[in-house]
Amino acid sequence: MFVLDREFLHHPRLQFLHDVVPIEEHLSNIEKFINVCYVDDGWTVTQHGRVIALRGTDESRKSSAFKASLYLGKYRDMANTDRFLHSMVTAGHSYEPIRGELVLFLYIGVGKPVYDHLVTYTVGRPTRIAGGQRANVPWGFELPVEAKNTEEYQEELERIRNVIRLAKQDRVEQMQAARAKLPVGYIMPPFLMEFSEEALIKTVFRQRLFEKGAQGATVDIVADMFEACLQLDPEKWNFLIDYHGPHIQQWEKAMRTLQREDYTLDDIAAAAGVAGEDARHMNLYELLMQTVGKLPPSMWEKMR
Repeated sequence: MFVLDREFLHHPRLQFLHDVVPIEEHLSNIEKFINVCYVDDGWTVTQHGRVIALRGTDESRKSSAFKASLYLGKYRDMANTDRFLHSMVTAGHSYEPIRGELVLFLYIGVGKPVYDHLVTYTVGRPTRIAGGQRANVPWGFELPVEAKNTEEYQEELERIRNVIRLAKQDRVEQMQAARAKLPVGYIMPPFLMEFSEEALIKTVFRQRLFEKGAQGATVDIVADMFEACLQLDPEKWNFLIDYHGPHIQQWEKAMRTLQREDYTLDDIAAAAGVAGEDARHMNLYELLMQTVGKLPPSMWEKMR
């Protein structure tokens, strides 16, 4: 049985409108029907923070195993669940075996800016279910990660409350009109997005988690997505991290720098602040990553 972790209701950057939206009732119903519609059908449901992975189609890895076997012409052990990772990923072959394998995510308590970032991924995202704003009301307000003066945002919650009053209580405006008054950072009603595993590891996780530059709130949610995937299959996702994780950008920078500059080991040692003789006894990979592979601060880091 899946039990929804409601700890996100106490998130320091989230302000929920419990007084005008029956959030607890909604969450109880969502929890109930996750069990009815997914758990009872045999799917493993995982949660991390504000993200719930409702279904991973390659849960046992047998589907991708069968596909990888066909791709490589290996018919005697087509249920070999290691083949895609150890024979195709390591060799840089096609990711076709997981291109059609999907993870369906439910997002609860997530702000509109994060939704806007995620919805830009159209390739490898076959499903997007978000309650239309003509009828559904916001659940509250999410304070930006980058906010320095939190008191400046107090009025935003009242703006959201006023929109709900206009459209749902006094009914003097239609919601599709009143929503124009909403602040950018309102909390979306729960929504769904489904991504292919290939899109996740090659695009979504890479651009919004592994590489520097993504905005803080989006990083938080994509990190929740990644952790939910890890719970589904830690071996697969840890393996894929080795080939697509944050160190790849550093390694590419190191290789470009070494290709461009005529560095010697003594130059690298000097950049690391160690003697040349000491550098000869150090781990070369770590030495390169700390020096020529070191990335500059992102725009967001400079603004902090």
